[in-house]
Amino acid sequence: MPTELTPRDLLIDGLVADLRPVQPRRWTRDALLIVALILVEIPLLIALRGMRPDMPAAMGEMAFWWKLAALASFAGLSGAALLVSLDPAVTNGPRLARLWRALAIVVPVALGLGWLIDAATRGPSLTARLDWREGVDCLISIFLLSLPMIAALVVLMRRGAPTRPEQTALAAGLAAAGFGAFIFGFHCSHDDPLYVAVWYGGAVLVVALLSRWLLPRLVRW
Repeated sequence: MPTELTPRDLLIDGLVADLRPVQPRRWTRDALLIVALILVEIPLLIALRGMRPDMPAAMGEMAFWWKLAALASFAGLSGAALLVSLDPAVTNGPRLARLWRALAIVVPVALGLGWLIDAATRGPSLTARLDWREGVDCLISIFLLSLPMIAALVVLMRRGAPTRPEQTALAAGLAAAGFGAFIFGFHCSHDDPLYVAVWYGGAVLVVALLSRWLLPRLVRW
């Protein structure tokens, strides 16, 4: 004998009537979006500002490859931490913790390798090595190159459901700045580890802190 529906049953039926199955996140699609943006920004930077003039000679130097490898590793780990943090099922899981630990290891290891490269060469004076005029240009350029990446990452963040928005925002800032620094490395003729640590590192720090403060206010989960 059919039972009569109560108002509560009708309310529940109305709430679930429009529900649709949740599509699982596709990490490959999100990663491809980031890669596509990098592949657009690199030729755009070269078209607007040019490839570094000493590229053939630079490719024979260990410092050049150290710079690109260090920046790519830093940006890649930061981007992976961001993408993992967008899934609430793994935000507090061991996978995300491993990525943050790897990032904490990569930074000092990269700086240590840079110091070894620096110790093997006899460079100019400290003032000449840091070259504050080009250093300021480096800061501004990396910041500007980070903006399109931040915009793309904000889109991904809106589609996700992180349980720690501040941590996710920090990962987004580190990733955007890291990719921006990697892209700028194809134009910048400075491979000095001290220069990279001060100016590239300063730009990454500025973008990361700004993202950590601003993005949770722009993206409401």
